[in-house]
Amino acid sequence: MTFISNKVGQFTYFSQQLGRTDWSGKEVLDFGGNVGNILRDSNSTIDEARYWCIDVSKEAIEAGRTCFPKAHWIVYDRYCFFFNPYGTPKLPLPRIAQTFDYIVAYSVFTNTPPSDMLEIVEELHQMLKPGGQFAFTFIDPHHFSWPAEYQGDNLRWRLEREKGLHPDLEIDVEAITRNAKNASWFSLVNGTDLFIEREDLPACRPGQQRTCHVFHTQEFIRKSFPSARVMPPVNSEMQHCCIITA
Repeated sequence: MTFISNKVGQFTYFSQQLGRTDWSGKEVLDFGGNVGNILRDSNSTIDEARYWCIDVSKEAIEAGRTCFPKAHWIVYDRYCFFFNPYGTPKLPLPRIAQTFDYIVAYSVFTNTPPSDMLEIVEELHQMLKPGGQFAFTFIDPHHFSWPAEYQGDNLRWRLEREKGLHPDLEIDVEAITRNAKNASWFSLVNGTDLFIEREDLPACRPGQQRTCHVFHTQEFIRKSFPSARVMPPVNSEMQHCCIITA
């Protein structure tokens, strides 16, 4: 299967979170950057030749390389539910002789269990230059992202979106939101199955893997990364940001 993202606005999001809009001359690693849409952001100041992208989708990496040939593109064949179901579980990050001023990961750990997140974050942290910053997003299920426009929290928004996309599924929105109320983190698999603070998901054949949305509360992220800064969503996004400085 091919996973090509059309999401844009990542540079605007991260530049606001990090408080700097001029990234020219900076080495940038976009972890899980897909086709490099961060470079397409109209506000982007990233030098193409200083941009690196690591992603589990071979097709996305090849498409990104075609569009931005001066950038650096690396396939990371690690297992990921739905996005790379045939990949290698717990595969270490590729070794590259480069350190970075900025490392960003947009909507990557919203699809991976906490043990993978902790492992990968530690590996990426080691790739920062002194004083460099690593920013990644997460979704707090209980946060109300657009209170003036939508009355539900992020989890309810996701459940109602799943119902809209897959009307054939039986999704008990009220039961799921009630059961997840006090959870510090959980996974919502294929839009219907809730797994609270557990990673031992039942086996699911690749063809049956559709979505795995992982939610973390702000308190969980702060506890997991005590030296980091946790920032609220910006740019009309629903995702919070965790910022780690070398």
